Amino acid sequence: MRRLTRAHAAAALGGLAVFGTLALADTVTLKNGIVYKGLVDKDNTLVSIFDPDGLKRVILRDSKIAKTDGDGAASPAVVFAIEQPLTVHAGEMPKAAIVTRRTEWDSTGRRTFAYIGPRGGKPTEMTQAIIGLGPRVSKIRGVDGFWVGQIATSTVPRAVVLDILGKVDQKNLSERLRVCRFLIQAEWYTDARKEVARLLKDFLADPDVADKAKNALELIQDSEARGLMAEIDLRRAALQPRAVLAQLKTFPTEGVASDILASVKEHLRKHERQVVQDQALTDALKRAFEGAKIADNALQTEILSGLAEAPESLRPRLEAFEKALADNARPEELSAFAISGWVAGVEQAVGDLKVAVAMVTARDLARDYLATRGDAQAIRSEKLASLQAIEIDGKPISPAALTEIVRLMPPPCRDGQDVAPEKPLLLRVLDDPNPDQPSEYAVLLPPEYSPLRSYPMVVALHADETPLESLKWWAQEAARRGFVVIAPEYNLRDQAKRDYRYTQSEIAAAVLAHRDALKRFAIDPDRVFLGGSLIGGNMAWDFGLSHPDLFAGVVVISGMPAKYVWANRSNTARVPFYIAIGDLVPGETDYFFGNLARPLIIANRDMTYVEYYRRGLEDLPEEARPVFDWMAPRRRDPLPKTFDVVASREGDERFYGVVVREFVPGRTKDPSGVDVLGKGLKPATIEAQARSLANLITVTTSGVRKMDVWVSPKVIDFTKKMEVRVNNKTIFKGMPKPDVESFLEDVRIRGDRSQVFWMRVPTAMTGARN
Repeated sequence: MRRLTRAHAAAALGGLAVFGTLALADTVTLKNGIVYKGLVDKDNTLVSIFDPDGLKRVILRDSKIAKTDGDGAASPAVVFAIEQPLTVHAGEMPKAAIVTRRTEWDSTGRRTFAYIGPRGGKPTEMTQAIIGLGPRVSKIRGVDGFWVGQIATSTVPRAVVLDILGKVDQKNLSERLRVCRFLIQAEWYTDARKEVARLLKDFLADPDVADKAKNALELIQDSEARGLMAEIDLRRAALQPRAVLAQLKTFPTEGVASDILASVKEHLRKHERQVVQDQALTDALKRAFEGAKIADNALQTEILSGLAEAPESLRPRLEAFEKALADNARPEELSAFAISGWVAGVEQAVGDLKVAVAMVTARDLARDYLATRGDAQAIRSEKLASLQAIEIDGKPISPAALTEIVRLMPPPCRDGQDVAPEKPLLLRVLDDPNPDQPSEYAVLLPPEYSPLRSYPMVVALHADETPLESLKWWAQEAARRGFVVIAPEYNLRDQAKRDYRYTQSEIAAAVLAHRDALKRFAIDPDRVFLGGSLIGGNMAWDFGLSHPDLFAGVVVISGMPAKYVWANRSNTARVPFYIAIGDLVPGETDYFFGNLARPLIIANRDMTYVEYYRRGLEDLPEEARPVFDWMAPRRRDPLPKTFDVVASREGDERFYGVVVREFVPGRTKDPSGVDVLGKGLKPATIEAQARSLANLITVTTSGVRKMDVWVSPKVIDFTKKMEVRVNNKTIFKGMPKPDVESFLEDVRIRGDRSQVFWMRVPTAMTGARN
């Protein structure tokens, strides 16, 4: 790793890389598998990775890095200088900028751009022009106002880029070849192939063109094939088997390296073998059901159609059936293993048909219970009584079996199951307690969505647009990666201006949308991420820190931390953050990075900080792909055995298994009385630890008067005596008793089937510490 100053690195990369000079580039591999390329600078424990194209730098803690392979060389980018007549030739870049307007680039490489500078006032408006067009990064300048910067070329419409490239001298072979190299570097292989064909036609008489065209085509074919293989792997991980098969069947063969073709053929053979195996499994299931004379045709149809719809997700449930099949078990036993494994998982699978049917009955009753609305207490009581009356081997169904049954069932709320993939829709929260201010959210499902699979989700917080409009920033990458996206409407209906005001009602609206989506759609609760840009980014800071138990990570694009964020920043120990921001954002260097992000990164928080050069407060659309790369490997720890959190606002009351019912007066404040930097806040504190050997939960609080301690089988052994201590006082001691009603009611309300609890211990602290 080399040592260089921020200004030195920025100047070197911002200048040399954009104009095509060969730049040094290290390869940095993080411990979670994410890879960055760029020039590395280390300042004690702080590591900066400067993008070789001069667009941005990534800052993180050295402890997150697995290895750094250095000094490679990045390929020089082909850059076309574009003459753009200027009316203002000199000036000074603003020290801060809030972008207020930005139109699309036109066919001449120009757009209208407006910003508010450091002194405020009316926006400064100008025409910006592309003066250096590169395949990854393009240089821009103000035509009638001074602004020099760079943008990702991916943010320029492809038609505009091709239009500009089409203006090169068509009779100049050297320039035409540079266009080919540009298109290859941009990974626009179809356009590159077309350009090579035009070259051959236009320079037919030149004997060197054929060889150069041949070399170019070989490079295009190889690069395209490797890109297609990467896309196939990505779509496979996104649970899109139809797309994967279509791409494999249409994979190009001409000019493709033998190792890639061999891999494609092996994937196709594997698919064909799996189809044969699935058909054999289906036939075996049919024979077993026929031999056992199963009367429930609906159940048979459910299993067979489910296996056909999402075989990759559901085969593991039938492993006990396949093992029994190999052991020549009787049809009744085979059917029992198939049915019980289907509804309760392979660990709960049994060979007793009566028990298996009882499990199905338990699942149906539990699903009906979970699907009820808040006012349907009588129905819930009826379903609960029937569920508790079910016996297996003379005993009530075990909590472990019921937990697995609930975890594996399709989403319990059928409302919303007709939402079509890739078509955004606005939904109202089903169990909304506010008829005058209904809670709504927009939802976008990925291609090939099935309620029998399990998907990651982004809770996207809108800025000054509508929830439906806010989906656009996430939509393309979410479709490629197999993410569900929801966008809660957190503003009130009669609110004059879209804004974020740090209120409990705004947070509650987003929480309700999150819970509703978990009930309606096949979401993995441990892969839910929070994201927002601009005003939505402000809320992402606050929401993510006040509810760290909900998310696997928080993405903040040009969001500013304020009010409760400063008091709650220690909660970053419980949830990772990805922050992207321009260096012209007001206060970015000192207020934001210096006083908040930098100390947290040094303190070894899981925080990635991305700083764009010469960019103001804007939504940074080029960050979508890196954001999804960052989210891909992360999972929430749903029930940590130790945690230490703070709370500063009424309503921020749930932290894993600790639920605050009453705060000490003065420990929480209404946002109207909170300083922008959170001065004067004295948040309540909660420390909890679960000790396996002692079967003991200890909770230490300050600023809390009443709370519940929820006990999970993932942290406490329910077959042994346990103890719960709060502030050194024993609240419960004895054999824990799983409570089916508490378990189901918690799942019904929150929709979280991963963070489960079997028992609630209410607590009131007399003489609570202030």
